[in-house]
Amino acid sequence: MLWLPDQDALTQLARARRRRWQWRVAYCLVFLFLLFGLGEAATPPQGALLVELEAITTPHRFDFVDWESQNLAAELQRRWQPPALPESVTTQQALIQAFLRQEEQLLAVKGELARSHATRTTTSPDTNALAEKLGQIHRTQSKIKTQVELLLAQQIEAVLHDEGFTIAGAVFPPVAFRLIDPPTALILSPRDRIQNQYFVALQPGLTSQQRAEIESALDQRGDISSYITDIGGLGSYPTMVIQHAFLPYLLDTIAHEWTHNYLFTFPTAIAWSYQTDPHLTTINETTASLVGAEISRKVITRFYPDWLDQLPAINRAGEAALAKPSEFHLAMRRIRQEVDRLLAAGEIEAAEAYMETERLKLVEQGYPLRKLNQAYFAFHGSYALSPGSIDPTGPQIRQLRAASPSLKSFLDRVGWLNSSADYAAWLVEAGLN
Repeated sequence: MLWLPDQDALTQLARARRRRWQWRVAYCLVFLFLLFGLGEAATPPQGALLVELEAITTPHRFDFVDWESQNLAAELQRRWQPPALPESVTTQQALIQAFLRQEEQLLAVKGELARSHATRTTTSPDTNALAEKLGQIHRTQSKIKTQVELLLAQQIEAVLHDEGFTIAGAVFPPVAFRLIDPPTALILSPRDRIQNQYFVALQPGLTSQQRAEIESALDQRGDISSYITDIGGLGSYPTMVIQHAFLPYLLDTIAHEWTHNYLFTFPTAIAWSYQTDPHLTTINETTASLVGAEISRKVITRFYPDWLDQLPAINRAGEAALAKPSEFHLAMRRIRQEVDRLLAAGEIEAAEAYMETERLKLVEQGYPLRKLNQAYFAFHGSYALSPGSIDPTGPQIRQLRAASPSLKSFLDRVGWLNSSADYAAWLVEAGLN
């Protein structure tokens, strides 16, 4: 007798085939990323600077290959055998809220611990007790972290699916991330101009002394400016996302890093020349910032409406209101403009002296700015949507998105950019030149 499977069985079979196809493509994507993306960053052309950079940073380098091999395997396992998630929307929201509360508790205890170490008086809290409390919160949070990651990934994928980012009915690339402390970023810029010349991923949690030692060793060359900073996320696969208690920011960061993954699927310079073309880097990062904010708002609207009142207001066109520059951002704009003027005139020492003077003024005003130099501006200048940015790319990207019929059409147009000339042509086409 010929066995005819029922409809449920046929559906499950179709889903299994689709999953196998999706993961073949995902394997290919990650292989290419490791081969060309990480490989290019790990084995740059030889030169005196790069040899010295390697020697100074090797003890502190982040091991991408080890991280990818462990987490990609775990992601595959998670996709095939996902952990059980709460069924009701209310219970799912409660799970996320519990995680966010735990993150707030972690932040509070870390603050107490830092103050206790700094003061060391007889009235200071017991550091051992605080450390134990910190460990307890970590252990409690770790029990639900995998569920939280999967749930947020599914919710973002639901929005991306509606936006058309699918292949064979499934979101591609799949949203995959880990809530961890991302690597620490080392940025190098030439002293005579502001340019993100090199990005090196170092181990997370470097102390202020370790950062200063690495920067000092590099700065002694005399031709570069260095800056080490923490970052909120990194577009590996799975991506790395810093834990945060503010849900809109968390969702924004997840979607931001996914955008880098999406752009990486295009065989163009917008992703593959990320570290070699400063203008394309700015376009890439600014696009990711814009997409991250848009996706975050849509996820909040759909799944967490109670958070809507904590988002920026939107205008009649549905666009979020621009953040008003703070005093700090206004100061940074002013400083950047003067530094650009001095460097253009070849007055490198004057520019550096000016930045240090202004840094000390900001510290006196309560802004804990550890370092302010060419590399600082090279890193933060890549995010042209920042209220402190003077780069016209930010407003231009906003206008290009507003002129696009959909988020996907906008992001696909960005994905096919191969040069600044392509971008300029797009501006002309949109009437923004």
